[in-house]
Amino acid sequence: MARDATELLNDILRSVDDILEYVAGLDRDAFLGLPDADGKTYRAIKNAISEMGEAIKGLPKEITDRHPSVDWRGLAALRDVIAHQYHRVDMEMLWPVVHEELPAFAQELENEVRRQASKPT
Repeated sequence: MARDATELLNDILRSVDDILEYVAGLDRDAFLGLPDADGKTYRAIKNAISEMGEAIKGLPKEITDRHPSVDWRGLAALRDVIAHQYHRVDMEMLWPVVHEELPAFAQELENEVRRQASKPT
């Protein structure tokens, strides 16, 4: 059964919140060292990115068009990077995404979830 836009947005927001929680308090060196130092957190981040990307791919164009500042295509493509580089993800590439893009993205998602919730059914 297909998920509706609100469900997808909540899935994405949950994934982003999880990622931000997993990396809270990690400096750059600790983040880059996750694959060797903390395999559970590394795998949890990869899984959350994969879930986020898959849900983004299902969003209606009207929603993504409302948020032109979000790199929807790039964030969705991270899922493919994770899926096809499953042995070792380039953490250097993920650092700016996780620490710069995702916090702003979470705010955009929260705004859109509120917008969806206020729409008449």
